[in-house]
Amino acid sequence: MDVKFGADLYKKYKLLWHLLFWLTFWVYKGLVYGTIDNDYEVRFASALIELPIKIVAAYFTLYVLIDKFLLKRRYSLFLGSLVASMIGFGLLQRILIYHTVNPIFYPEVLPSPVFYIPKLLITIFTIYSIVALVASFHLIKHAYNNLQVTRQLQQAAQALENEKLEAELKLLKSQVNPHFLFNTLNNLYVLTLSNSQKAPETVYKLSQLMSYMLYESNQQFVPLEKEVQYIENYLALEKIRYGKRLDVSLNVFGEITGIQIAPLLILPFVENCFKHGVSNQLEGGWIRIDLSMQEEQLVLKVENSKSNYLANAAIREGGIGLKNVKKRLELVYGENHSLNIHNEEDSYLVVLKIKLMPRLSLKKVPEAAVGASRHELNPLNTSL
Repeated sequence: MDVKFGADLYKKYKLLWHLLFWLTFWVYKGLVYGTIDNDYEVRFASALIELPIKIVAAYFTLYVLIDKFLLKRRYSLFLGSLVASMIGFGLLQRILIYHTVNPIFYPEVLPSPVFYIPKLLITIFTIYSIVALVASFHLIKHAYNNLQVTRQLQQAAQALENEKLEAELKLLKSQVNPHFLFNTLNNLYVLTLSNSQKAPETVYKLSQLMSYMLYESNQQFVPLEKEVQYIENYLALEKIRYGKRLDVSLNVFGEITGIQIAPLLILPFVENCFKHGVSNQLEGGWIRIDLSMQEEQLVLKVENSKSNYLANAAIREGGIGLKNVKKRLELVYGENHSLNIHNEEDSYLVVLKIKLMPRLSLKKVPEAAVGASRHELNPLNTSL
C-alpha cells in the first residue's frame, strides 16, 4: 500500500481506526487472561471495566503531554506532568479495582490497600505499557508528517529557485539581443551612408543571426555546432564592415557534434574583441578564436590586439556583454566553469573552460539546414 494513500485513509477514518484499536486490545487481553484462568466471561468483563482509564491515560499523554509539552520542547513540564499523571491514573485504577473489580469478580481475593506500593507500581506498568505503544504510533505519525512538510517545503523552495533562475536567465538573454542588434545596425548604417553594395548581404546575414536568436536560442541548451555557425555569421558581418583592416582566424579542434552548450555564450567575448580592441585600430588589428574539446571540457580562447590608449579605458569601464555572460556562466555552470582574462599591454586574452555534463547525443542536423559539420570545417583564416 502506498504510504500517502495509507495516511489519507487513516485521516478519513481516524475515529474508526481508534475504535478498532481499542476493541482489538480489549479482545486480546480478554482472550489471553481468559485462557490463563479458563474464565473468559470474567476476564472480558473486568478488562472492559478497566479499559476507560487506560483510554483516558493514553489520550491525555498523546494530546496534552506530547503535543503540548514534549513537541514544543517544554521538557521539564513534560516530565513532571508525566510522573504526576502516571501516579494519578495508577491510583484511579487501584481504586476501581479495589472497590469494583475485586468485590464483583474476585471476592475470594484478600484485598490490599489502595496505596500498597508494589500493587500500585504493577498497575502503573499495566496502564502505561499500552500508553507507550499508542504514544509510539503517535510519534511515528508526527515524524512522518514532519518529513512530508519538510519535503514539500524543499520542493516549493526548489521550484521557486528554478523559477527565479529561469527568469534571471531569460532576462540576461533578453539583454544580449538588443545589445548585439545595436552594434550590427550601426554597421549597416555605415554601409548605407556610403551606398555600399555590401548592404544587401549585410541584411541577409543579419536575418540569419536574428533567426537564430529569436527561434533557436530560447532553449536552455543548443548544439555547439549552431553556436559556432552563429559566430561565423557574425564574423562575416564584421568582415563586410572592416574589409582589409583586420585579420581574423576561427579554429575549431576536436569533435563537437552532439555537444550542447548554453546559447549566446561565445558571442560576448567575440563582440568584446571588436568593441574594445580592433575598432580603435586603423590597421594591423588581429583576432584569434580557438575552440577545442578536451575530453569532457570545452576550452575557448579569444585573443585580440588592442590600442593602448582607447582600449584600456574601455576595458576598465566594462560593458553589458561581458557582465552579462559572466552572470550567465555562474547561473548555468556554477563551479563547472572557469574564466580567466589576461589584459596585456598590446593584447587581450580570454580563456573560458566549461566542464560539460554528459548528455544524450543530438541527432545530426541535415547539411542543408546548418551547413557543413563543424568538425569538418577548415580553420577560418581570412584577411579582413
